[in-house]
Amino acid sequence: MSESRSDQFPLGARVRLSDLAIDPYPIFARLREAEPVTWVPEIERWFLTRRDDILAVLRDPDVFTTDAPSTIRDMFGVHMMTTEGPTQIRYKRKCLPPFHASRLRSASLPPLRAEVERLVEGLRSDNRRTGEVRTTVARPVALHSVLSVLGIPPSETERVNEWYEHFARALANFAGDPDLRAAGKRAADAFGRTLEPILEELERGPDGTLLSDLVCDHVDPLTAEEIRSNALIILFGGIETTESMIANAVWALLSHPEQLPAACASEASRDLAIEETLRWEPAVQSAARHATRDTEIRGVRIAKGEVVHCMLGAANRDPAHFKDPDRFDATRRNAGDHLSFAVGRHFCLGAPLARLETRVVLETLWTHCPGLRLDPDRTAAPHGYEFRKPEMVWVEWTGMSSG
Repeated sequence: MSESRSDQFPLGARVRLSDLAIDPYPIFARLREAEPVTWVPEIERWFLTRRDDILAVLRDPDVFTTDAPSTIRDMFGVHMMTTEGPTQIRYKRKCLPPFHASRLRSASLPPLRAEVERLVEGLRSDNRRTGEVRTTVARPVALHSVLSVLGIPPSETERVNEWYEHFARALANFAGDPDLRAAGKRAADAFGRTLEPILEELERGPDGTLLSDLVCDHVDPLTAEEIRSNALIILFGGIETTESMIANAVWALLSHPEQLPAACASEASRDLAIEETLRWEPAVQSAARHATRDTEIRGVRIAKGEVVHCMLGAANRDPAHFKDPDRFDATRRNAGDHLSFAVGRHFCLGAPLARLETRVVLETLWTHCPGLRLDPDRTAAPHGYEFRKPEMVWVEWTGMSSG
């Protein structure tokens, strides 16, 4: 009698998403050492935990593809994250211009600074010296920025926020709850209906936003459905990844107050510290790929059609690449080698904007909230299997700046 997969991969058989949601890193370490390619029966998918294996898979779209049925494809439609080859390149090329560094500096940075200043002023209004950062700063900043880049009116912020919550629950729905899936689909449909008059208006008066660029592009233009599906994934990624990145960065840095002087010493030091927060506690923990044919990874047979989860958080703590990987080090020179934005053709389109938002939030908090520190009684560590962030980031500060 042949061995079952649970017998072949005993560590994988014991993996529970509920445990990963609390603290995945000790589990990743055990898997990386003893079962770097393992089968997880709870979700019937393969897990990879070594950085080199993950890089190899993410760089081989011919064998490991995103172009397959999935929850995100069912909910949002076909978009740049669920296609490969010429179609994926076309989608990404069309959507890339607003995320170029020069355009971010000229078009996005001034309103971003103003919005962050407004939110931080609200945080410290009435001479308060305590506040919660994730819901009052990180989420609003992420919403403001992605809506501005897309060209969706601020009046839609509240509805977009509600839709996002449905998207997040549906995409983390590994138990297959049909109600969560249906709610996510309804939210995506509602977004599509909201988009129709916006696109019609932009046809009459371009405004330099991404949706305007796409509507007014007459060289191999995207269809209305292609615009909708790609706008949806940019919207979701722009909120989820950035909100979590900001919240995780504030939490990580304030959890290591002895490192703040080094992290704030210069612009380069600050940027390096941000990369370390991305490495140490990534907002998105995995990237899924579908095997296009029977193949092997480290001698383990992967059957055609099976799903491989590249555990990005595990790759970021691989001791083969990062010295003392479980230690947060704001001055780590190779922190930028993390895979938190993935790699290859599916590298996160919005990474430059997410970094910019995080940088501006940190600068503004440090400037306007002297002596900033965590309130340990009201702040817990990041939580979540697929999308990871602290539920609340309560902070205190010792004084008020004059600015």
